[in-house]
Amino acid sequence: MSRIIEKSHIESNMIISEIRARELERKEMESERKNIMENSFKVIAMQAFEDLKKDLEREKKDDFKRVTDDFSKILKDYKGTMDAMEVSMINRESALREKVENVSQLGLKLSDDTKNLTRALKGDSQLQGAWGEVVVENLLQNMGFVCDRDYIKQYSETSADKTRKIADFVINLPGNKQVVIDSKVSLTAYNDFVNADNEMMATSSMERLCKSIRMHALTLSEKNYQYMKSIQTLDFVLMVVPLESAYIAALHHNPTLYNDMIGNRRVKIVSGTTIMIALILIQELWKKENQSKNQIELVERAGMLYDQIVLFLESFTSIGFELKQASEKFDEAEKRLISGKGNVIRQTEILKNLGAKNKKDLRKKSGMRKLAEEAEISKEEE
Repeated sequence: MSRIIEKSHIESNMIISEIRARELERKEMESERKNIMENSFKVIAMQAFEDLKKDLEREKKDDFKRVTDDFSKILKDYKGTMDAMEVSMINRESALREKVENVSQLGLKLSDDTKNLTRALKGDSQLQGAWGEVVVENLLQNMGFVCDRDYIKQYSETSADKTRKIADFVINLPGNKQVVIDSKVSLTAYNDFVNADNEMMATSSMERLCKSIRMHALTLSEKNYQYMKSIQTLDFVLMVVPLESAYIAALHHNPTLYNDMIGNRRVKIVSGTTIMIALILIQELWKKENQSKNQIELVERAGMLYDQIVLFLESFTSIGFELKQASEKFDEAEKRLISGKGNVIRQTEILKNLGAKNKKDLRKKSGMRKLAEEAEISKEEE
């Protein structure tokens, strides 16, 4: 009987041991599942948290960089325009002073050239005319005028009645306007005047010179260059007398000649020196025109700058609003993770305390230890 009881006791102990072993195994499996869930949840939560931070920082940097880059470009363009205008004004003033200083030298050179060529051209009116054109073109080029850009040589137009008009030079002016310059030379009469043997011959030669100048002006007036259809010329023509000494001598001999030329509104007679002054004024008109264009561009760029400032402020305000929202979302996520009731860190700690098996400890990671401590403080405050 005692053997039967002992045997039953042994079997009972074996059954109990087996039940305990299975219960222990079940608890271990449950702890392992909890540990896996805990670690997975922590990884997911922290990864989501890090992704949110990275996305917010990247978006903030991209938006701010785009706005500041656009703003910096406008400021750079604005400064470049201002610097260019300042340099242009300095160069223009310097060039004007230099040209004014050279006017007298060019006048002397022109006078010397005409005297040297007087004998060679004497008696050939066609050759004299060609020489006059060369003198005017050399003057244009020496002053910086460029052919086919600033002026056109031998500009021709055929009217409806088949009449052909040929202007020696057409000078371009601002506002799509032009002025015609024509060279007229009267060297023969002046040469006779210079070489006259007596007063009578000198007077006769000077009368022929005055008559030649009048006839040139009348002929030029009758050509009606101001009515050319293909260009918009001024209502007068500049008639150049390259030999300035001849023109001065004619005015001295017959003072009424100047008044007669003033009365002819279609033709304005200029000498070698005065044509240089006229050309300088034309260059100044162009510089004023270009300066006006620069001022218009400056005003436009100032408007663009103002618009960009407004856009910058709008974007900056929008970024501030978005950053505020992101900060609020960040605080909300942080509360759920650390400080809120039933926060994630606290729940994971509870799981651990309930016996969940884990291979890593939050408090062994510097960043995680801080989060765990904050969660613990939050619990105590509750």
